[in-house]
Amino acid sequence: MLLAGCASTDPAAAPSTVTVVVSVTGADSSIPVPVPAPVTSGAADCARGPNPVPSLDPSASFDVNDPEQRARRALAEQYRPTPTRGVVPAAAVPGAEACVHFLRMQFSLLAAGSGAAPGEPEVESALRSAGLTRIIVRSGPVFAASAGDACVHGSFTAAGPDFVIAPPAADGSCGTG
Repeated sequence: MLLAGCASTDPAAAPSTVTVVVSVTGADSSIPVPVPAPVTSGAADCARGPNPVPSLDPSASFDVNDPEQRARRALAEQYRPTPTRGVVPAAAVPGAEACVHFLRMQFSLLAAGSGAAPGEPEVESALRSAGLTRIIVRSGPVFAASAGDACVHGSFTAAGPDFVIAPPAADGSCGTG
């Protein structure tokens, strides 16, 4: 199989179709077949997976004798959604929450290794490893990064990282406000 053109990782430059030339054995010509290009959502890697936090319906009953159901309920009761600032599209919140969950684990590992809040280079590295874009890290460290249609803002307190989910600015950037 022969692909015409070059692949690009830039979603804005990605073609809507790719022409594939299929060579038929025993035939003198090739038949071009248009194939749709893969769709990229522009969301961060951590935002593309399922929501890692169990949801809880407070009115749902459960078997108190089943240890797995009790454990799931206990985890769900501990979960507190990340606060939002501004109007964030409802479809973007679960992905941003997944990024916050990923970053909490990364920052906990970094802090456990050094006993202090991570520095600016470590924060930027963790944000990049999550697949976040439009990263801004300032002293403190205070940071902001895009998870697609939502921004993840954060800072470090004595208790650990503090996160807020917000909509991107009109130009698509995420400021540290």
